Amino acid sequence: MDKFLGLDSKFYKIGTWLGDMAVLVFLWFLCSIPLFTFGASTTAVYYVTTRQLSQKEGYISGDFFKSFKTNFITATAVTVLFLCMFYAEYINISNMSKSSIVYPLQFFVVYELTATLCFAFPLLSRFDFKFWKLLSMSFMMANRHFLTSFTCVLFLFVFVYFMYVITAPFYIYPIFMMVFMAAYAPLTSMMFMKVFRKYEPTLDVDKEDNFSVEE
Repeated sequence: MDKFLGLDSKFYKIGTWLGDMAVLVFLWFLCSIPLFTFGASTTAVYYVTTRQLSQKEGYISGDFFKSFKTNFITATAVTVLFLCMFYAEYINISNMSKSSIVYPLQFFVVYELTATLCFAFPLLSRFDFKFWKLLSMSFMMANRHFLTSFTCVLFLFVFVYFMYVITAPFYIYPIFMMVFMAAYAPLTSMMFMKVFRKYEPTLDVDKEDNFSVEE
């Protein structure tokens, strides 16, 4: 019994991890309520989950708010910019004739925006990039590492479609969002860290949390 329930047992470690993820996604949802802070809170989630993969675990709330505060300005600027671009694409698709030769192009643009955004917040969580450098690196990595970006975009599109078609009480939707994030963030963190280690092999061993990557 001690072996099964001890501090070094897999059962205890899994239970602790699940508890940590519950706290983490609750903080993420709470700090994303103003919407424009979504980027900062998502960056903070990735800061915690990628550090866990680097065996640099600390206090969940402490690490979360450390990243939230440090990356708030850049993450918020990225969030506002992409919200505007997604809205512009929504207007284009809604008002454009389906027979137009450039109509299919709008969906390609939506994919590129989503793929770039998928990389932006994880990158910001572990690397010290200024705004335009972050955008260029995110766009480059999203297209260079197509399988990773496509998988992330597919997960997001499936979830958005699920949220669109499901009929449930209003208070259930936040639960769905937190459950999705609890699965999405750790899974995609493994994929992103595999990519990031190609650019910064010492990402797991350096003492500093943020690195600068040369193109």
